[in-house]
Amino acid sequence: MRFNFATIKLNRALILLLPLAVLSLVAFSCVTPSGGGGCGGPASQGWSGFASYNGTLYFGSMDGRVFAVDPSARNREVTFPGEGEWVFAIEAPAAPGSMCGPLGCAPASVAVNIYSTPAVTDNLVYVGTYYVKGGGAEGKVLAVSPSARGEGRVFPVRKENEWVYPHDKYEAAGAIVGDLALDESTIYIGSSDGKVYALDTIYGDLKWEFETGDKIWTSPVVKDGVVYVGNYEGKFYALSSQDGSLLWEIELPAAIASSPVVSGGSVFFGTFDHYLYAINSANGVEKWRFKGGNWFWANPVVKDGVVYAGCLDHRIYALGARTGTELWQFTADTPIVSTPVLADNLLIAVSKSGEMYVLEANGGALERTVSIGYSVMAPLYAEENMVYVHARNRCVCGVDVQSGEKVWELCYSDID
Repeated sequence: MRFNFATIKLNRALILLLPLAVLSLVAFSCVTPSGGGGCGGPASQGWSGFASYNGTLYFGSMDGRVFAVDPSARNREVTFPGEGEWVFAIEAPAAPGSMCGPLGCAPASVAVNIYSTPAVTDNLVYVGTYYVKGGGAEGKVLAVSPSARGEGRVFPVRKENEWVYPHDKYEAAGAIVGDLALDESTIYIGSSDGKVYALDTIYGDLKWEFETGDKIWTSPVVKDGVVYVGNYEGKFYALSSQDGSLLWEIELPAAIASSPVVSGGSVFFGTFDHYLYAINSANGVEKWRFKGGNWFWANPVVKDGVVYAGCLDHRIYALGARTGTELWQFTADTPIVSTPVLADNLLIAVSKSGEMYVLEANGGALERTVSIGYSVMAPLYAEENMVYVHARNRCVCGVDVQSGEKVWELCYSDID
């Protein structure tokens, strides 16, 4: 089944080019502190969020490392790494060519970046990478064993089921920007080579792949045997999780900006033409669309019949999930790039400048603000009354949203 919104494609080419420019600026420009004052240091890449398992937080750093952090150890100000904590540096792939001078030649270096949030099972952490090699963006998927990484063993430890995909060290998939999606024995990856990959979680073998025709910089989502994913050509797909066969597709007037969220028979996502869409998860028929003042880049959050959506127009919108009717809106100081979170009856959002807003979820009233002190683009993560933040100054912190106190902070730029 295919739906083509051909009548609203006049500015499609321009809309498709805008995200490419934005990601280039994010990746390679200097980082400006929230207080202003020019460039705050060397360029930072990546904006990984957090995954949690058995009390441990896992995230990808901006310099290509995977961290396992125990919040209780951080509360006690234990020197990192404490018991159960570790850091794993992902080895950069060999770059073609070399740099030569009068004193000889040195191999060219390749920097590994981690944009996607890790996915975690009971014995493995899955990570997607992004690096530029030979003029193009490439990536790999790694399965990392917490026990082997805690012991500092040489990666990969086969007996611990560690692996890299593609298995051949000279091969790569496209660069991975979106998060990884886990479902039982399969992990699903959207790649900038335009393909969706389904890999076996234990061995990393390819189960199936599906070609969408253009870059995928958002995350696939799997629910009830269906994988939902959108690309930068404005196409949105529903695929069988078993074999990757196409169930339905639709074509939208602009690139898909945010990762989809599936709830109550609907799929919600934003596009670069300033709309937030709700489509029928069974057949792709549009239910409603809501227009903001800019792109909906942050992923929407859905709970109890309400869609909460952060927008680059500085606003956070609360919309009725069934109709798209606006319930309330709140205006922040700068664009909302980071995905908000819900904790009890509170909605917590952080602006690009690093101002955290704690709002009443029902009416949007401001409870308190917390200054993170630096730009934030990574998605937030909440557990009970704690919200965890990964800021662009290469620091992560835990914030008590009830008190507004920054309980702990770990800056990994000084960690070897």
